[in-house]
Amino acid sequence: MSWETGLREVMTGTAGAARVAAPPTDTILRKGRSSLRWRNGLTGSGVLGVVAVAVLVGTSSGAGSVGGSTQPAVAADAVVTMGPASAKTKVVLYEDYRCPTCKELNTGLDSALQQDAAAGKIQIEYRPTDLIDRNDAARGTGSVAAGNAVLCAAERGDFYAYRDAVYAHQSVGATDFSQSPAQLIDVARTVPGLDTPAFEKCVDDQPYAAGIKHNLDTAINTVRCPGVPCIDAAGKQWSGSVVQGQDLGAAVNIWLSQIIASA
Repeated sequence: MSWETGLREVMTGTAGAARVAAPPTDTILRKGRSSLRWRNGLTGSGVLGVVAVAVLVGTSSGAGSVGGSTQPAVAADAVVTMGPASAKTKVVLYEDYRCPTCKELNTGLDSALQQDAAAGKIQIEYRPTDLIDRNDAARGTGSVAAGNAVLCAAERGDFYAYRDAVYAHQSVGATDFSQSPAQLIDVARTVPGLDTPAFEKCVDDQPYAAGIKHNLDTAINTVRCPGVPCIDAAGKQWSGSVVQGQDLGAAVNIWLSQIIASA
């Protein structure tokens, strides 16, 4: 399976999907400006991945509580970082919560990423994007809305649990649940303690919208990702090659394990 095939699957809704496990601690950074220009000509939203992991015991944004639900929000970038800054392998993952292939990758890879981050092997950055919104304006702005809601959950220490719930409720088309703040808040009620007035205000106000758009600009114009999900580990971008019948997440995990082993 090539990146191009993945791109087609995302746009047609034929890519595989499923759900994954729950969370260690997370830390979130916020940014309000988009400085790069959108590059024309991107077709579809396939698999593009850049992975970066970090443990949140303490970052420039403040200290996080390992295993807990409290952690700081800082005005920097629409990014959730897991794993220690001392990790030898830095990974960055660009994703879109409306993208079926992103959901498929999450299902097969994210538990391994969490384990590697907790073990101090990697530091990973999760960067939500708005690729599907930009590719098809008629389908609304659910990528920004869902990405913002996930970052709002990360502020409250529920990044993994809510992210998995959003992927589990993923739908394709103009009726996508992510179009509705009310439905994004309904999904939050499946995560104990997440639905609070502060979370709902964050979902409605969309403070992360500009940062999410900036993430895509960076992915396309700077990192040169062909689509999403896009994974970069230690400066190497995954080629997108998958052996016939092989699970997408398993293929990326093998590739990433080799990079970690050689670090």
